[in-house]
Amino acid sequence: MNLVELENTLAGTLSPDPNIRKAAELNIKRVEQVQGFSVTLLQLMMNDGTQTPAAQAASINFKNVIVKHWKVRDDYFCIPEPDKAAIRDNFLECMVKSNTMIRKQLCVCAQTIAREDYPERWRSIMEQLYLNLSTDSAASAWLASLLLLHQIVKKYEYKKLEERDGLHEDMEKVLPVLFERLSQLHTDDSEVSVGCQKTILKIVYRLIQFRLPLQLFTTEVFGRMVVCLQQIMSRPVPKEVEEQESKEELPNTIWWKMKKWSMHLLAKIFERYGNTNNISKEYKKLGQFFSSQCAVPILNTLLMTLVETNKGRYMSPRVLQKILVYLKLGVSVAVTWKVLKDSILEVIQKVVFPLLCHSDDDEELWKEDPYEYIRMKFDVFEDFVSPVSTALALIEEVVTKRKNMLSPLLHWAAQLLATPQDQYNPRIKDGAMHLIGAVSEKLLKKSEYASQIENMLQVHVLQDFQSPHGFLRTRACWVVQKFSGAKFSNRDTLRLAFEGVRVLLLNDKELPVQVEAAFALQTLLTRQPVTKDLLSPHVGAVIQKLLEAIKETENEDLTFVMQELIETYSEDIHTVAVALVTELVKTFNSILEEAATADDGEGGGESAYKTMTAMGILNTIQNLLSAVSQNQKIMPKIENILADLISTILKGRIVDYYEEVFQMIQILTALRVSSVMWNVLFQIYEAFKADGADYFTDMMGSLHNYATVDSAQFLANPQYIEIMYNISKTVLKSEESEDPQYNALKLVEVIIINHRGKVDNMLHMFMGLALDKLAQSVQTVELRAVALLVVVAGIWYNPTLAMVVLQRYKLPQCGDQGVTEQFFNQLFSDTEVFMGIHDKKVAVLSLCELIMHPTAPKPFEHLADKLIPFFVSLLTNLRLAYQLRREEEAGEQESGEEGEDDEEADEELESDDDEWDDEGEEYVSKLDDFDPSDVNGMFDLDHLECFDTILDDDDTAPCEFAAFKKLLEFLSQSKDGHEILLKCVDDKMRQDISGLIEYADKEAARRQSERIENQGGYNFTNSFTVPTQFNFG
Repeated sequence: MNLVELENTLAGTLSPDPNIRKAAELNIKRVEQVQGFSVTLLQLMMNDGTQTPAAQAASINFKNVIVKHWKVRDDYFCIPEPDKAAIRDNFLECMVKSNTMIRKQLCVCAQTIAREDYPERWRSIMEQLYLNLSTDSAASAWLASLLLLHQIVKKYEYKKLEERDGLHEDMEKVLPVLFERLSQLHTDDSEVSVGCQKTILKIVYRLIQFRLPLQLFTTEVFGRMVVCLQQIMSRPVPKEVEEQESKEELPNTIWWKMKKWSMHLLAKIFERYGNTNNISKEYKKLGQFFSSQCAVPILNTLLMTLVETNKGRYMSPRVLQKILVYLKLGVSVAVTWKVLKDSILEVIQKVVFPLLCHSDDDEELWKEDPYEYIRMKFDVFEDFVSPVSTALALIEEVVTKRKNMLSPLLHWAAQLLATPQDQYNPRIKDGAMHLIGAVSEKLLKKSEYASQIENMLQVHVLQDFQSPHGFLRTRACWVVQKFSGAKFSNRDTLRLAFEGVRVLLLNDKELPVQVEAAFALQTLLTRQPVTKDLLSPHVGAVIQKLLEAIKETENEDLTFVMQELIETYSEDIHTVAVALVTELVKTFNSILEEAATADDGEGGGESAYKTMTAMGILNTIQNLLSAVSQNQKIMPKIENILADLISTILKGRIVDYYEEVFQMIQILTALRVSSVMWNVLFQIYEAFKADGADYFTDMMGSLHNYATVDSAQFLANPQYIEIMYNISKTVLKSEESEDPQYNALKLVEVIIINHRGKVDNMLHMFMGLALDKLAQSVQTVELRAVALLVVVAGIWYNPTLAMVVLQRYKLPQCGDQGVTEQFFNQLFSDTEVFMGIHDKKVAVLSLCELIMHPTAPKPFEHLADKLIPFFVSLLTNLRLAYQLRREEEAGEQESGEEGEDDEEADEELESDDDEWDDEGEEYVSKLDDFDPSDVNGMFDLDHLECFDTILDDDDTAPCEFAAFKKLLEFLSQSKDGHEILLKCVDDKMRQDISGLIEYADKEAARRQSERIENQGGYNFTNSFTVPTQFNFG
């Protein structure tokens, strides 16, 4: 298809006639995989005579072809290499010639091509970009080159420095040119010029976001960059832009986006390199240069922009937020604090304080969409970009880190609160209370202020519970929440505060007030235990109101309030538990339906918000289940209600809620497994088969319950144990990460131990799974340990059967001999891999069983000299582990009795001091020394210990020390055993064994004492006669 035919066909794809359009699309589809087609599309876009609509259609089709067919894949069409070479050679020219709409499509193509071909097959592009940017071309041509360069650099944004060698080598030439252009375009306010500047800033940000490459940023280059950034921040946005654009559109203009990226860089640089005490040694020189030469000039520039803002000039919220971040960072650095300390109070009063007051935008949103108002105010992601949140953080930093700042700030706030009635402004009061709440943590720690908090609440806060202004009622609740940890000398003040927020939650007509009152209620319950009795008569009404608020607002944080109530009033919740679960399930289903249709099914912000709320509801149900799980009268009713919810999620494959629903199943099966819950096991299996091993670790807790809680029922239906085997086999045969494989092997081990003597027909299959894993050449120490333990558990289950399995398991290198010898060689050489108490105990008990078994073969005669050292090593470590566990338990009990100490006040810095972050310095030092290739031992298997077996019950399980003592007696009574002891035992070993026997006797006495105590203590009688003579012979 030549250029003319292709242009006509592309024009047909835009035809309003559906028949013409469909025919044209089919023609394009037919030639899409023909050699030369993608090159012809590129030529059509570059052809000056091509009509704009056809060129745009060509760009869209070109993007689709590149994205689908550039990467080499097996059994899938790939663009031939000659076509790729032609595209790479002409790509930049096409970018230069194209308009903005086409460039957007080409940028997507550039990202794909760079990801696959740079630097190996597209190194020449950097030379083309360098020549283009070095030439005095039009700014539009520079912009095309910059957009392409940005896509190349993005490929390396998250890569380590050592993986960027090719890029850094090329950028050594290009980077100085970028800063030259940035400086040159500084005085040009045209849209194309500002677009170039913004793109350069984005390129630099991608280069340094995580690690600044020193080979590129010498002190000279770094200084030049900082000067350019400072110039951008000092230059005002053209007034005509502010006059032509609405306030809502101004942040999206390219001028304010350029300033935003400039502040991104300045804040990032100051955070990483501004405080020389907290940076690694390789960046010390750069940090000292920035601190001494750049930090203060930048600060002065930013302060001047804030002065202009105070005079009425517009500033975009994101730029203001980043400037406040820079100021916050400057508080803890001496050189910038010397400048800030004389002006910071004025900055707070004139720039920060207006942000703290209820604004016109707030009022408009409150009235028009209170649901969105609530979402915005309590959105945790909003906190990262909100000027208000950063303003509060700045105030807290100033009063926490620097001396003599809190008092004047409080004095000013107090003056605002004491404003005469005729000058009263409710928004000013809102801001003043917002400011005082921002420093609440500091006030509560200082005794001279803490003693005044109660009076402040009485005089200025509690009265606003009756304010006609909804935002002031909300602020009063917020302040009560902030000072909920205060010590109240007058119980009536606390009662008034608590009753006030309770009444607002139950009776206020404004939804934002109800929500804030709920959070205040939660913190008072948590931090003031005496309030529990105040709420007891109203718990039912409060829970009902919270349910309504959760339904209306879909606010996730409200579910945490509900969870707090359930935990606090767990004993009282039984009477309403069934009704509460019913309502929570209804609310969840409602949100689930709405989330399915939100954001046009694209999973955008609204859908994510609803999903988080739904997760909160499921967590609330879990808390409620934990509170009433012992009540077997209501649990069956709750099970029936939740069965439908569980089925909806598992059968609907709604994986977002799998973690929560599996935790719910775990609670429902913790004490008993009803017929309803046995049916759920089949649903779990179907979900597993559909979604693979991705969610197996989430299922593990409930699978463990199914396998252990009701053994009789578990073994009564062969399908249940088949499900466990099939799940474990699938996980172990898959290429999943090792964590699911740990859990699969643990599940197998639990079944073997807990059903001793009852699954003989499955033992060889379960042991085979572990032996298959041990036979693999690639395995970590942790995985080998868990697999070894399964086989060891099989030996404890039945030594004779287990030895048959080992003898019959064949490996090519073993011939017909089985793997018995190899297994015990591995076992005795891997003593250290048994990490936890459970692992060591099972190993000791299993080997004792095998040696003392009357008929089982003893396959380790050649390892006799290692046998006793193996036991001694494990038992010595076990004795230490038990001792540490008892000390830890005693320490926890002691700390619980003593209570928590009061927190010390934060250390304030002198004006000439920098903040010294010891933990941060240590962390940076560790990062400098970290070797990514050294990952041995990074996995922790402690989480598997929670999946207990019958051998973990200290009251009923055999004692491993007693078993070892019995083994020694057994060996000493036989000729072969006596020879084993002679081979192994030297003086040092004899001493260790003596200590273990002594410990075994003490353990036996301790267990006997505990049994007698549990039975009611010793029963002393007088049924004996005291002898009259004693024979001490």
